Amino acid sequence: MPISLRVRESRVGVVTARTRMPFRFGVVTMRTAAVATLEVTVEDSDGRRTNGYAADMLVYKWFDKDPAKTPLDNVRDLLSVLDTARGLYLEAGTQAAETPFALWRSLSPEIERRALDANFNRLGAGFGSSMLERAVIDAAGRLSGTSLWTLLNADALGIEMGSVHGELAGRPLAAFLPSAPLRQVHLRHTVGLLDPVRDTDLDDGARIGDGLPETLEDYILDDGVRYLKVKVAGDTTADLDRLRAIADVILRNEGPFLISLDGNEQYHSVEAFQAFIDAVRADAKLARLFDHVAFIEQPLARAVALDEAIGPAMRQLNQVKPVIIDESDGWVTAFRDAMALGYRGVSHKNCKGIYKSLMNLALAKSRNAGLGTGHYFLSAEDLTNLGVVPLQADLAMVAALGIPHVERNGHHYFHGLDHLSPTEQEAALQHHSGLYTRHNGGVVLRIKGGRLDLSTLQCAGMGFDVPPDLAAMTPAETWSVSNLSLDDAV
Repeated sequence: MPISLRVRESRVGVVTARTRMPFRFGVVTMRTAAVATLEVTVEDSDGRRTNGYAADMLVYKWFDKDPAKTPLDNVRDLLSVLDTARGLYLEAGTQAAETPFALWRSLSPEIERRALDANFNRLGAGFGSSMLERAVIDAAGRLSGTSLWTLLNADALGIEMGSVHGELAGRPLAAFLPSAPLRQVHLRHTVGLLDPVRDTDLDDGARIGDGLPETLEDYILDDGVRYLKVKVAGDTTADLDRLRAIADVILRNEGPFLISLDGNEQYHSVEAFQAFIDAVRADAKLARLFDHVAFIEQPLARAVALDEAIGPAMRQLNQVKPVIIDESDGWVTAFRDAMALGYRGVSHKNCKGIYKSLMNLALAKSRNAGLGTGHYFLSAEDLTNLGVVPLQADLAMVAALGIPHVERNGHHYFHGLDHLSPTEQEAALQHHSGLYTRHNGGVVLRIKGGRLDLSTLQCAGMGFDVPPDLAAMTPAETWSVSNLSLDDAV
């Protein structure tokens, strides 16, 4: 029977994380970022109370790429929409308890409306909504002593898929989930636009020297990485040169490689992107690299990506390689809308919403029944998820969705759990020793044979045993964006 809850209290703590190497994606280079952690206190219909948690990096120039807004504006917008979502959930907490899904269903439209009124966008609104969504789910798991996997299979969250997708009415979510949560997953390593590919790409003195891999070559040799996410910048000449360097490394290493190609909205027409793909396929070395590409992620700017006029060209591109939406997945039916235009996939990211991803999985599998397994699919992508809460909650969701590989880049651009208190670092190592390891006095992600160990994530709540240490963080009310040095971010 679904659990009914109301949110009674909430608070947010913020920490600043600094990169070990710059991360260039799309139009921005990240060197520092804020991580926000939300705590909610919920009460069930019997008056029992507990806390639940959600956390994410406040990533600038991803949710909103409006050139008129600065990275600091982006961070303010994300904190503002989170504050809006908190207020609405607390307001709803004065009424009768509802299921976690019913709370989300009733409040997410108003969160979106207020975000749009504040000159934010639908994708950004989804961030605020998803933070409350996840914290309430985590609390439901802690209150009942059950894992995310168990909550989903027991219908404890009250998910009614037919209220969003009529074709799924009356069908249980459990029918679309794998028979058991994944116990390990392949790490799909991000190759950012500034990442060194080979040792020769590092100038004298440029090596960090912290004992962790630095180049793509290092990650392949040291961590056994065979799944990659390669970013392109929309500059054909530069992109082709960079892809050739990546091909040199990949094609001389043994074992199969799987690659996703990420356009990060850098193209404004299907034809422009098709011309780039044609140039790749016309190059003998790159044609061999392209054989390893499993899918292409969001090549088109979201302003045009779901325009009905692109349908014929998008269907033709999908005959070459499957194309998925990522940034365009800003509302609950976006994947369904994208399917109608010829897209074959959608990314899962916790920051875009758990209920949406679950329903997207069901929609894909339902439609695949008449098209063949794998025609429509979900990929698992990263919002630079750092440990503990963002990373483990996302991995717990990936385990529940049954997606066999997931993009991860926090291990690469940031030094482990350095942004967290020593207490949290030690707790993560003690409770999730298969996922973390000690390194040079700190705690970092454990990557073995290119895989991550998920076996300890089936704990009560969203995949992390020990609650985050909000006392070691700065309260959102007193934290300032001036803590971030973003003058050179773009």
